[in-house]
Amino acid sequence: MPLGRILVEEFQPDVLKWLRQKVELVVVNPWVEPERWELEASRVDAVISRKGKITREQMQKSAGRLKIIARTGVGVDPSRVDLDGAKEFKVWVTNQPGSNSVSVTELVFGQMIALVRHTFEANKAVKENRWSEYLKFIGTELAEKTLGIIGMGNIGTRVALRALAFEMDCLVYDPYIPESHVTALGGKWVGLDELLAESDVVTIHCPLTPDTNGMIDERRLVLMKASAYLINAARGGIVKEDVLWSALKQRQIAGAALDVVENEPPPKNHPLFQLGNVVLTPHIGALTFEASKRGEWGAAEEVIRVLEGKKPKNPVIEGA
Repeated sequence: MPLGRILVEEFQPDVLKWLRQKVELVVVNPWVEPERWELEASRVDAVISRKGKITREQMQKSAGRLKIIARTGVGVDPSRVDLDGAKEFKVWVTNQPGSNSVSVTELVFGQMIALVRHTFEANKAVKENRWSEYLKFIGTELAEKTLGIIGMGNIGTRVALRALAFEMDCLVYDPYIPESHVTALGGKWVGLDELLAESDVVTIHCPLTPDTNGMIDERRLVLMKASAYLINAARGGIVKEDVLWSALKQRQIAGAALDVVENEPPPKNHPLFQLGNVVLTPHIGALTFEASKRGEWGAAEEVIRVLEGKKPKNPVIEGA
């Protein structure tokens, strides 16, 4: 007899095969079938979520059936799960700390190089037989430039370590870690305004919380150098998108790379789509085979533990 009914996304086949041996499985892509995801979330004993959102209303509709929401990644902000609702209805919420830190870090450096060397525009020029325009794509070296890291958790720490190999100087803003952690990695702990004003590249790696929501606003974007770049591979709500659009359009900053936006997926007519100095990707920071394997297996094992009456290893919210 199966342990329960689980709602999952389109995970790797070996994870789904293992789960099917233990539970009844409902596989739904929340971007392709949002209505079905909404419906099934209140009809299951557990949810394993990569992108799909679980709301208080869904928990309430489940009438006590839903026991655990297991995230394959780290983030448990309101864009993924209503933590207050989970507390209210005593639903376990778990995440997978560190599972995607390497993948996100590597994407950040890929986008950083793409920005300073204009590789996306150069690729387009070659394909359009505009090879002779190569001088338009003169770039900037990362060596001896200053990298500002907002948030020094697993991802921010790995970004700092790789920045050393690129011969970059590091400024770090994170009010929740000791200065000694930053200096041990060769960086300098500074305030947010100082980081924005002095950095050549700013990369965001903090969670979305009431304190960080809209943190990069008009006043703070004005502090950045006109030659500086902004990278956000954390959560879209941290940066005020209308203000960023204006800064990019007016060339107040040189460019941006965004793996996240405030509302995902964004509307077809999103203003940022019209700008040539922004690189957009569909929240793929953690989307590698290695990170997916770690996160999906970890979340699957958490769900089985709870359905077997055991406690999970990485609880964010304690359930019944």
